[in-house]
Amino acid sequence: MISKTTVSRGSIGLLLGPVMFLGLQLADPVALSPEATAVLASTTWIVVWWITEAIPIPVTSLLPIVLFPTTGVMTVGDATTPYADPIVFLLLGGFLIALAIERWNLHHRLSLLVISTVGTSGKGLVFGFMAATAFLSMWISNTATAMMMVPIGAAVIVELTAIGGRTTPPLDRDELEEPNDPIAVEGELLHGFEADAVELPNTPFGVALMLGIAYGASIGGAATLIGSPPNAVLAGVAESSLGIEIGFLDWMLVGVPIAVVFLLIAWVLLVVVLRPTIDRQPGRPDVIDDHLRELGPMTTGERRVLAVFGLVAAGWIVRPFVLRPVVPMLTDAMIAVAGAILVFLIPVDGERLLDWEYTSRVPWGVLLLLGAGFSIARGFRQSGLDGVVADAIAELGITELAGMILLIATVVVLLTNVTSNAATASLFMPIAVSIGVAIGVPPLTLMATAAFAASFAFMLPVATAPNAIVFGSGYLTIPQMAKIGVIITLPAILVISAFAIWWVPIVWT
Repeated sequence: MISKTTVSRGSIGLLLGPVMFLGLQLADPVALSPEATAVLASTTWIVVWWITEAIPIPVTSLLPIVLFPTTGVMTVGDATTPYADPIVFLLLGGFLIALAIERWNLHHRLSLLVISTVGTSGKGLVFGFMAATAFLSMWISNTATAMMMVPIGAAVIVELTAIGGRTTPPLDRDELEEPNDPIAVEGELLHGFEADAVELPNTPFGVALMLGIAYGASIGGAATLIGSPPNAVLAGVAESSLGIEIGFLDWMLVGVPIAVVFLLIAWVLLVVVLRPTIDRQPGRPDVIDDHLRELGPMTTGERRVLAVFGLVAAGWIVRPFVLRPVVPMLTDAMIAVAGAILVFLIPVDGERLLDWEYTSRVPWGVLLLLGAGFSIARGFRQSGLDGVVADAIAELGITELAGMILLIATVVVLLTNVTSNAATASLFMPIAVSIGVAIGVPPLTLMATAAFAASFAFMLPVATAPNAIVFGSGYLTIPQMAKIGVIITLPAILVISAFAIWWVPIVWT
C-alpha cells in the first residue's frame, strides 16, 4: 500500500513539474520580466520534483544546470559555480571526518559515556539519550546518529521494561544495501534482538526514549555549521548575497544556545506528557555499563581519530581570534578539508584512519542539494525575482519584525514536515534576504529564522531521517508521533522567534 502511494505521488509529480514549468513560461500569469519568469518556472519544476520525489532528490538538484542556461537566466558557468561554494567543501570535509569517527566506532563510545553519567531513572535516561544524540549530531549526520542510537535505545527499553529477549551481535551497517537510506534500514534497526524473541513494548518510557532520540538528532544538528544542511544554506547565501561570512564559531554562538534551551524544553515536555518511568527489577544489570565493558579500552584508531576531530574542532572555534591574524587566508572550509586529508594519511595497524572505499557512504546527494539551493539563490538575485516575492509578502501588511519572524518560522516548520529541510531552506533563503530589505529589518534575522525552523520538524515520520528511523523501530505509531510532535512544535516556533528577535541581532552584527 505504501509503495503504491509513493509511486502514484511520484508519477503525478513527474508530469506536473514540467507542465507547470511550461505553463508559467508561456502564460506569464504574474507579468514578470522574462528572466524572473524563467527563474519562477524553473524553481517551480524543481520544487515539485523535490516534494513528490518524482526522481531522486539529488538528480533533481542538477536541474538548475540545465534549466537556467536554457531559459537565458545565466550562463552554464554561473549556474554551476555555486555547486563548488566553500560551504559545500566545509560539509564535505566534515562528512569525511565523521566517516572516520564511525569507522572506528568512536561515536558509540562517546554516546555511551554521556548516557552513563545521567543514571538509570526513566527521566534521566531519556535526557541522557537526547543529550548524547544531540552532541553527536553536532558533528556527524543526523541519519547516522539516529541509526546508531536506536539499537542502543532498543536494548535499554527491552532490558529495563522486563520484557527481555535474546540478544545477538549488532549488524554491520556495511552489510546493508543502502546504508545511508533510513527507509532501507528500518527493518534492521532492532538488529540487537531476535525478532521472534522480543515483544516490542509500547510503553511511555519506550515512546519517550525513541522520540527523544529523533528530537535530539534534529535539535543537535542546529548547533553547528556542519550539523544540518539548512545551516550551510544560510552561510552560503549570506556570503554570496550579503557579503557576510558566518564562521563556525559565529554559528555556534547562536546555534548552541538555541539547541541547549530547546533540548531542555523538549525533554521537559516529553517527561510531562509521557511520564516515562522504569519498574526496575532488583539486581537487573545496567545495560549501558554492559555495553561500555564490551567496548573495552580505547583502541589506537579511536585515539587518533579523536585527536584529528579535536584538532579540527579547535581550529574552527579559535580561527577568528587566534588563527586569522596569523594566517588571514585560512577559512573553515580549508580546516575541514585539511582534517579530511589527515584521516587518509594517518596510519593505524597497517591501514589508514579512512580508506577511499568508505567515501561511497558520503551523502553526496546533500552536497548536490546545497549546490542547487545556492544556484537557485543566484537566479533569484540576478533576475530580480527575490524582490518581487518580497514585495508581495510585504503587501500582506506585516511590517513588524516579530510578526514576520513568526510567519516565516510557522510556514517553514510546517513545510519542512513534508519536504526536505535543505530544499525548504534553499527556497526560503533568497526570499528572506529580500523581505528583510523590503521591510527594513536585518536579513540575517529572517534567514536565521528560516534555517532553524527548517531543522525543527517533529510531527511526521517523513519529516526527517531520524523521525523515519525511530518510527521504523516499531515502538510508536504515527498518531503518537504526530500528537507529541504538535505539542513540541509550538514551543519550537516560539524559541526560534525569541532568539531571532533578541539574540541573533546581538551576535551577528
